[in-house]
Amino acid sequence: MKKSWIIKQTWEHLLFLHWETAPERILPLLPDELELDLFAGKAWITVLPFRVTHQRFHGLPEIPFLNTYLELNVRTYVKYKGMAGVYFFTLDANHPLTVLGAKSLSLPYRHAKMALENEGKNIIFKSSRLLEEGEFSVLYEPVSEPRKLEPGSLDYWLLERYCLFTKWGNKVVRGDIRHKNWEVIEAKIERLKNSVLPIDLKTAPVLHHYSLRKEAFIISLKPQ
Repeated sequence: MKKSWIIKQTWEHLLFLHWETAPERILPLLPDELELDLFAGKAWITVLPFRVTHQRFHGLPEIPFLNTYLELNVRTYVKYKGMAGVYFFTLDANHPLTVLGAKSLSLPYRHAKMALENEGKNIIFKSSRLLEEGEFSVLYEPVSEPRKLEPGSLDYWLLERYCLFTKWGNKVVRGDIRHKNWEVIEAKIERLKNSVLPIDLKTAPVLHHYSLRKEAFIISLKPQ
């Protein structure tokens, strides 16, 4: 690994819900320094609920009560100086220390009450922000075998992203992650309720993916 990681995590039960929209609806929401990345002329927003487990800092063992929590990300797709990445509108978590620590790094975390449950073959994820409006819930069932993503496809474009961009004061900051390439499973979606999107999208997501587990290494944020 070229850069030393600072946090190692295992991500579990990742559900990617994707909406397409017109670029002009997203552009006003981005920092001026970032370029909106498009696929076939369309902008995309993704909502991603998942569970973090086995979190530990480099050189340290897992710390009880700091190693497991739930998270809900809302992101779009951007470029900065030609490099493709993601931009987070919000990141909700049910761990207050995670929220406080990430907010100190200028990441838009929100504290939320969350639950991840199994109902037979179905998985249920629920989230409700504690200090502001924003609720999300979904019931879904994985229904296929894992498949690899084909380079050049929309699936590949959406998922194979290995850095985030944000603003820290007047500087653009980049954070890298490292993990193996995605393999995804098709999922049947039901009972979706969603008020965490930054714009009003009344339609159902046009595409979704599921992944059971991914081990990830997070690299420290760096001013660009």
